[in-house]
Amino acid sequence: MIKHLKLRNFTVFKEAELEFSPRLNVIIGENGTGKTHLLKMCYLISNAWSNIGKESNSSKERMENYFSERVRHIYKPDKVGNLSTSDSDGKSKVDGSCISFGADINFVVRDEVNWKLTFSSRSKDNISLEYFIDSNVESPSGKSIFLQAREIISVFEGFLALYEKREIPFDETYRDLALHLSTPELKVEPEFLTAYLSDLYDDVGGKLKLENGKFYLVTGSKRREITLVAEGIRKIATLLHLIGNGSLDIGDTLIWDEPESNLNPKLIKDVAAAIYYLCQNGIQVIIATHSYFLLKEIDLISRSRKEGFETTFIVLSKSDDGVCVEQGARFQDLPSIVALDEELAQYDREQALYYQTNGD
Repeated sequence: MIKHLKLRNFTVFKEAELEFSPRLNVIIGENGTGKTHLLKMCYLISNAWSNIGKESNSSKERMENYFSERVRHIYKPDKVGNLSTSDSDGKSKVDGSCISFGADINFVVRDEVNWKLTFSSRSKDNISLEYFIDSNVESPSGKSIFLQAREIISVFEGFLALYEKREIPFDETYRDLALHLSTPELKVEPEFLTAYLSDLYDDVGGKLKLENGKFYLVTGSKRREITLVAEGIRKIATLLHLIGNGSLDIGDTLIWDEPESNLNPKLIKDVAAAIYYLCQNGIQVIIATHSYFLLKEIDLISRSRKEGFETTFIVLSKSDDGVCVEQGARFQDLPSIVALDEELAQYDREQALYYQTNGD
């Protein structure tokens, strides 16, 4: 799970420092404020230790090669230096720390890992590892799952083979997700999948089945090609499948870009409830959204439950000096929610029309 991230001269961020909740984190911002760049860096940093930290040959050189390759494949720049906003030979820096917990969901920190990556605007392929600190090399570290705004199961057939052989317009987060989707199902489903995510099961109307390299939605004895299923349903089915095959488990991080896209309000409501429950049960969730409806639903759920928990809202807004970052525990308390201005204005117009029509 990611705990802290500090960026300097990285893409649209001149200076940015973020603290993440081990439960729920919501990133808000208009287009061009770096939401997806931020999600990808969270994904990169939070997966690094589970991918290479336990290798017997995880030397400084090996780690630098890992980060250099992953940055190139996840962001897909022509050269690494294109991710720098430095106007001179100054360094771009990324500081990140991750934490892992015990086997329960009491959030007792068992391990903390700190990375510091640097590169310049002249860097072609390489990223330097300025320092790496691991507080407890014996403890495991959770992994991260990245769900993109664009679902992948409808193009899953042959995707992995194509990705390895051809240049296609998909970054490595899609490859990683396809690998997780390929994992066989658990013999016994996680208890919370059936006990607490039943509304999502009802929304989907079946379960994903991978047969001969192709996904189907199976309901009883009937099955449908996944390409014939609505895109919003495909997104929800993907999440349920990742939980059902153990790819997303306690101690892991779910990073989800625009979970509300292609969902109607009823489905958004059910997704908000599911996100809240995942956070309650030891899964860190980081989402980026444009939806006031989703934000409000999360806020309402949080305030209505006795067993509430800390949520971190991160607002990104444009300024003359790059992108500004604001954080808070309630999105209503944050002064700059530019991405929601139009939706909030529409809501105000709707309320005014209602009172005009119906009186007080």
